[in-house]
Amino acid sequence: MTTKTAGTKSRGTATKTRAKAARAEPIRSLDPEKGIRSVEDLANHLHVAAQVELSTIPLYLYAAYSIRTRGHSQWAAPRGVLRSLIGISIEEMLHLALVRNLMVAIGYGDQITFYDEDFIPKYPSLMMHRYNPDDPDGAEILLSLDKLSTEQVSTFRRIEMPDKVKPDAVTFAAHPEDVEQYKSLGAFYRSIQDGFTRLDREGKIRWKLEDARKQYKRAFWNEFGNGKPIRVHNLDTALDALKIIIEQGEGTLKDHEHIKVKSGVEDYTHYEKFLRIQRGEEGIGAVDGDKHEIKIDDPKATWPVVPDPMVDDFEDQPGIHSLMTLFNAAYCYTLRLLDELYRHSTDDVTTKKIPGTKREEYFSHRYGLERNGVAIMQGVLYPIAQALVTTPIPAGPWKGLHAAPSFEFFDFSDKRISMKQQLIDLCDDAIDHFPALGGPDGIQRQISLLADI
Repeated sequence: MTTKTAGTKSRGTATKTRAKAARAEPIRSLDPEKGIRSVEDLANHLHVAAQVELSTIPLYLYAAYSIRTRGHSQWAAPRGVLRSLIGISIEEMLHLALVRNLMVAIGYGDQITFYDEDFIPKYPSLMMHRYNPDDPDGAEILLSLDKLSTEQVSTFRRIEMPDKVKPDAVTFAAHPEDVEQYKSLGAFYRSIQDGFTRLDREGKIRWKLEDARKQYKRAFWNEFGNGKPIRVHNLDTALDALKIIIEQGEGTLKDHEHIKVKSGVEDYTHYEKFLRIQRGEEGIGAVDGDKHEIKIDDPKATWPVVPDPMVDDFEDQPGIHSLMTLFNAAYCYTLRLLDELYRHSTDDVTTKKIPGTKREEYFSHRYGLERNGVAIMQGVLYPIAQALVTTPIPAGPWKGLHAAPSFEFFDFSDKRISMKQQLIDLCDDAIDHFPALGGPDGIQRQISLLADI
């Protein structure tokens, strides 16, 4: 991992031009034509799968954060655009956890780290494992942080687009310009499915049952979506986990519109949800003081946020710079929190005597970490993002637009103080420019309640 000044961008990012995005590099080398022949090959594929899943989450959250309207359709029936984007983002987080559960199950859980500069995606970049010459919008997909729009939703739809991979396929083509990448995401996941089935049949997988309770299982809640974490311990549960990932995104081979949640209950796939947003079937809400529903491309619908923001672009604007830095630090703290969570078993429940009483209470460090993950998403990241997107940029090349979160790597390199204390210090810096971050129930208070990792 490259050492750099805390809060600055990683190597090469500052000089990267927005006109030509680099192709994202898989964190592990893969050989699509060779396929998966060993458990190590399988683990490498899963590691990259987690990287692919993480690359989509900031895109969907950024678009959700950019929504300006807060009409009825955002928070209550019928389904609204904001609800769909938040629900999809949480489902992508579920996929990220399921992939890591799969790695833990085959004995490679200690090989993956979310808080890693090489793992955290950079924008703009070309999507990994996706080259479809039959796509009328282009063979490759540019992943870019941008506000909600018909064009951006079209990109989201293409990310989740089903591809024509034969159900019995066991060999796959490589990307024509990068032999370490698969030609399609469908082929990539199909290779993983085949790898699990074949390696288990050959007796090569040693399921790590003793680590099963280190997997993510509890403290998952998605009001606007479906699915839940699965504790993987054999081939059947591994295939069930992969089924959730694939079907929530593109659906089944025969149905790309619906996903069966349980008996009598169905939901839309991500692909279909984005189609519905494109077609205007999911509302964006009404602007304050206006009773009429508007479309997503209406200037009133979204904040005019800067595309693909980078924190270094705002070094001469201390207020925006401090708030963007705080967001990046909180984002990376969240990833580091997940890393810490996977180090502890759910069997860590103990009892502690309450001072001054005869009563005892149950305590679980692992459960506390899980609850912290929910708290930072709702009580820290979202409010900081809202403060950013509502802040006009007063000067420079982006004058007239609004600030936005950049989802960049933040280096918690100062080992003299904890990550939590570094967050507190960054929040103190930002409060000088944004006093609303303080208060009895503000972001400063929420950060003070986080786990000290």
